[in-house]
Amino acid sequence: MNLLVAVDTSLEASIALRTACSLSSKVSIQPIYVYDPPGRDIEVGAGWARHSWEKETSHQARANIENLVLAERNQCPDINDPVVLKGDPAAKITAYFRQNHFDLLVVGAPFRSMKTVGLSRCFRNAVQKSKKGLPLLIVRHLKNIQRVVALTDGGDSAERALGLLLRFIPFLTVKITLVGLARAGDKSHKIQVLNLERGRAILKEKDMEACGHTISELGFKGIKKKLKDTDLLICPVLPHDGHNYLKELEINKLQAALFYIGQE
Repeated sequence: MNLLVAVDTSLEASIALRTACSLSSKVSIQPIYVYDPPGRDIEVGAGWARHSWEKETSHQARANIENLVLAERNQCPDINDPVVLKGDPAAKITAYFRQNHFDLLVVGAPFRSMKTVGLSRCFRNAVQKSKKGLPLLIVRHLKNIQRVVALTDGGDSAERALGLLLRFIPFLTVKITLVGLARAGDKSHKIQVLNLERGRAILKEKDMEACGHTISELGFKGIKKKLKDTDLLICPVLPHDGHNYLKELEINKLQAALFYIGQE
């Protein structure tokens, strides 16, 4: 697997790198740091001073990131030298992901003061501009993933997210619970059951079994109860999603969430 990991100098960056290392025995991990220089009140005639200051702080940022990578590489030799860019973090990371054909973006939360829901919204906005999907794993804690809840609406984003999970399965011991969702055009229980069965069929291709429920059967209270005991939530996210249900499910408190941000 070819993984891109967004880093800074925080503990969360270390957690993201270590999580990436645990996902496969054959993995290439590319750390990326996007330097976003804060605005400075420098007069027009002193452009050289601003350039000199930005260059110095950028070099210091690179040195700090390289130290982080060296420390983590002692435990995971598959970590490459970091890429350091300048600009808007979400836009630059998304563009680099696309240009280099990575399989998954991994981010530790909070990242740049954003929690899980905020990060999913931020990258959703970047994806809207690039007009391509993005698989995004957000992690808060470093612990074994044993219990998974997967939300599936039968769409391409949901099925791609399940496909990614199947690539991790050989390296995880997991119990999977599937929840069939409705789609915008048809919220009937019948379509929820159909979407649930489509998800089960994807898992069965790799001899994986899963408990199954529909959103109507569980309701949000039932899902929230299941999420309290889960290590990983799998969730499709589309550009038009309001993310209100993500807030209701208290996703910011979860250990990890795998989003496939799609273009449907």
